Amino acid sequence: MKSVKILPLEHPIDREITLHGCLSYTIRAMAIAAMTAGKVKIANALKSDDSYVMFNALKKLGILCEEGHDFFVIEGNLQNVKEATYEINIGLSGRSGRMLIAMLCIVPGTKILTCGEGFKKRPVGDLVDGLRQMGARIEYLEKEGYLPVKIISSKLHGGKIKLRGEISSQFVSAILMIAPLVGEVKIEIVGEQASKPFIDMTIEAMSAFGVSVKNNNYREYFVASGQSYAMDIYHVEPDAISASYFWSIAALTKSRIKILHLSPKSVQGDVKFADILGQMGCVVRKNAEEQWIEVEGTDILRGISVDMRDMPDTAGTLAVTAAFAQGRTEITGLGNLKVKETDRIEAPKKELEKMGIHTESGDDSLTINGCRPHGAVIDTYGDHRMAMAFAIAGARIPGVVINDPGVVSKSFPDFWKKLEELGVVIARSEERTTRQSG
Repeated sequence: MKSVKILPLEHPIDREITLHGCLSYTIRAMAIAAMTAGKVKIANALKSDDSYVMFNALKKLGILCEEGHDFFVIEGNLQNVKEATYEINIGLSGRSGRMLIAMLCIVPGTKILTCGEGFKKRPVGDLVDGLRQMGARIEYLEKEGYLPVKIISSKLHGGKIKLRGEISSQFVSAILMIAPLVGEVKIEIVGEQASKPFIDMTIEAMSAFGVSVKNNNYREYFVASGQSYAMDIYHVEPDAISASYFWSIAALTKSRIKILHLSPKSVQGDVKFADILGQMGCVVRKNAEEQWIEVEGTDILRGISVDMRDMPDTAGTLAVTAAFAQGRTEITGLGNLKVKETDRIEAPKKELEKMGIHTESGDDSLTINGCRPHGAVIDTYGDHRMAMAFAIAGARIPGVVINDPGVVSKSFPDFWKKLEELGVVIARSEERTTRQSG
C-alpha cells in the first residue's frame, strides 16, 4: 500500500472509541518488567513497531517474552543476563533505543546498539555523558554523540550526576528507570527540562511497580537506594496522542467523538489537547469518575496562540486543524521537534503550503494562517505522526492523499482501520502518488 486517498465524512458523526494502550507507557512497562523479579503481564499493551523493538531486544538478552492478543508477558531479570556479545538494532524507536542504552550498561557482555539510518541523526550524547558519570564505558562507533555505540560496562555506581534537560526527557527517564538496580541516584538538570509530562509518566510507572522518585520541580530527581520493582499485572491506559487525531476529526467535521477509558486526570500531557480544541471553539466534556473525554465540533474554529512544550507530539495535529480555523494560530515550544523522525517544523510547513495554507516557521515555532485548505498529495517523510496528522484533513475536504501510509505501524498499526470504523472511506493504492490534487 503506497498511498491512500481519503474521502470526507458525508455528515457529522457521534461515536465512542476505545483505543489501544499508550505507547510510552507500554515501552516503560516492558523495560521495568525486565528489571522485576518474576512474571509480569502488561495488559492493554500497544502492539506496534516501537514496542516490538523493546520486546525483541529483551528476547535477544535471554529474557522470556511472550504475547497475546493485547498483552505482553515479561519474565526474567537483567541481572541474570549471561555474559556474551549482543548486537541489537532499535530501528527508528527513540523511546526503546534510549532506554536500552541505559539498560545495557548494567548487563554483562559486550553490547552493540545500532539503529536505522534515520535515527543516526537523533542525538544520544547527553544520555551517554550522564551514564559515563555513573561509570559506564560507552564507545561511539561512527559519529560522536550518536548511535551506533558499543557498551562494555556491566555495572554502574550511584551518586549525583548532571544531565542536560532540553533535548529529550527520554534521557532522564532512562537513568531513572535503572536506578533501583544501581543504588542511590540523584540527577541534577542543567538548563530547561523538556517534555515534563513524559517524566511524570516515568515516575508514575515506576511508582506502580513499587519504586518512588522524588521530583524537585523538574530541577532534581532523587531515587533512594534499597528499592526494588514488584508487579504481577500492569494495565496500560489508552494513548492520548492517538486520541488527538479523533478529537481533531470531531473539531473539523462538527462531530462528537468520545474517547473511553481515558481519565482527564491522566499525567499524559496530551490529554490537554482536548482543552486546546476547546480554546478554538469546540465543546469539551470530561468525566473523571467514568474516565472519558469528549470533543464536539462547532461551526467556526478560531486561531489561538499556544505553547506546546509539554505536548510536542500533537503539535502537527494542531497545525493541520489550525489550517481550517479563522485567523492565525501560533504554536511555540517546538525546538526539539527538529530532531524527531523528521523535522516536524519544516515538514508540516511544506505540506500545508501544498494545501494552500501560508505557514511561517521559526526555530521553535509554527504559525498557521487559517484559510480554506484544499486537497493535496501529502508526503510523510517516513514519519508516522505526519501521516496521521494530515489524514484528519481528509475527513473534512476531498482530494487528500497520504503517501507511504504504512509508516503508522510505528505507533498506531490499525489507524486506517479505526478511521474506516468512523465512516471515513479509505481508497488504497499500490502506486505512490506524485501529482498534487486540488
